[in-house]
Amino acid sequence: MRKIRKILVKLILLWVVFIVLSLAIPPLFHKSYDGKNQKTEALFESNQENNQENKHGSSLKSNLQNQERVLSIDNNMDALLWRLRLIEAAREKIIFTTFDLRDDQSGCEVMAALWNAAQRGVKIQILIDGINGQLRLNNSEYFRELAAHENVEAKFYNPITLIKPWMNNYRMHDKYLIADDFAYILGGRNTNDLFLGNYSDSCNEDRDILVYESVPGEGNSYKKLQEYFVQIWDLPCCVGFDKQWNGEKKLKDRYQEVQWNSPEVFKKTDWEKVTIETSGIDLWTNPVEPENKEPLLWKKMVNVMKKEKDLVIQTPYIISDKMIYQDLTEICASAEKVDLMINAVESGTNPFGCTDYLNQKENIRKTGVTVYEYLGEYAQHTKTILAGENISMVGSCNLDMRSIYLDTEMMLVIDSPKLNASIRDQISVLKEKSRQISPDGTVTDGEQYEPEEQSTQKKLFYGVLRILTVPFRQLL
Repeated sequence: MRKIRKILVKLILLWVVFIVLSLAIPPLFHKSYDGKNQKTEALFESNQENNQENKHGSSLKSNLQNQERVLSIDNNMDALLWRLRLIEAAREKIIFTTFDLRDDQSGCEVMAALWNAAQRGVKIQILIDGINGQLRLNNSEYFRELAAHENVEAKFYNPITLIKPWMNNYRMHDKYLIADDFAYILGGRNTNDLFLGNYSDSCNEDRDILVYESVPGEGNSYKKLQEYFVQIWDLPCCVGFDKQWNGEKKLKDRYQEVQWNSPEVFKKTDWEKVTIETSGIDLWTNPVEPENKEPLLWKKMVNVMKKEKDLVIQTPYIISDKMIYQDLTEICASAEKVDLMINAVESGTNPFGCTDYLNQKENIRKTGVTVYEYLGEYAQHTKTILAGENISMVGSCNLDMRSIYLDTEMMLVIDSPKLNASIRDQISVLKEKSRQISPDGTVTDGEQYEPEEQSTQKKLFYGVLRILTVPFRQLL
């Protein structure tokens, strides 16, 4: 028996080592865009239509311009209410995709609203990242009741596998909600109390874009989003969720709570009035297969940034490799001003992003960007790039290796001076609560910046993590 136990222990250790190596090694071999992959080349070209007349290299200026209007959603409570409004307004179909859905207060409100939509005959398709779905929803009574409805079909993208552990690296980071053919919301918010509603003392601030189709179903970005969803929904790695459920019915009562607590959701919405016009919107995405990806989305954004003189990059954190540093250096060389806004280490909610920043501070500064370390009441989870006075890129893509090489990601590219100016005004307020670090190393505190001392425990934790994460930076 003792020998058998030793053998079992050795086998388990070997299996653990195999899993660790399977997760850590494949992402080291980052792909680069070279035009040799015909499938990726076709996707790249499809997103570059009509670029002869558009210096931004996008299909924003098209025959469909002015048909799509936008609303920037920058408040967590508003983010929940607008999602509920879209669901209530839908009459035929809803597509709901998210990275992280939980059965907390806001998550249950969204699920209850979806359930009620299904009750009135709306066909609903739900797509969730496989790892988050399995960890958080397999045993959720609310989600299982929703998924069991005859008008609901739910899938998990690339669920956890122990047979091919290297596959667990590839996540679906998309977040969007489509209601019929008249509107959708797309951005960086997950569907839980950290991002929606006012149910948590600890939350993340983010940005979503609501896109209204003034001509239903005819907008450029709407068509691309529909095509993108079908492409990813039909992948073999998207596994259907078990529809069997005989447990307690709870969603009807939760929906009645939504009606009672949020009566503004059920008032008629003048979609034209609450949105602003655009000259066009494009949707740019990463490849969708669960594998190492060519940095298609990042390279497209870089191409836009290289053509502008005044740039603002807003991201929760930055975790870069040589290619990203080189791209940032070239962008700064051609631009007059490149501002990079991230969370200060003292308030950042991602410890890996914080510790990598501590290790890479000098390399980031050498690219020529001016860094703003934001220290406010809540951490920023926003992914936005402002290029010049017209173009705003908003979506799910962080400035890190995981978003650029491993995960599915999406960004809306919006041509609207009014939206651009509005977001710039918001960022200007955040800058006042930030520490500015210039390329030459000069440090300047914003007028409302209030330094925060880290606890000894947190300093020790970050100190250890700075060492442990170095071999796994590509996974963070």
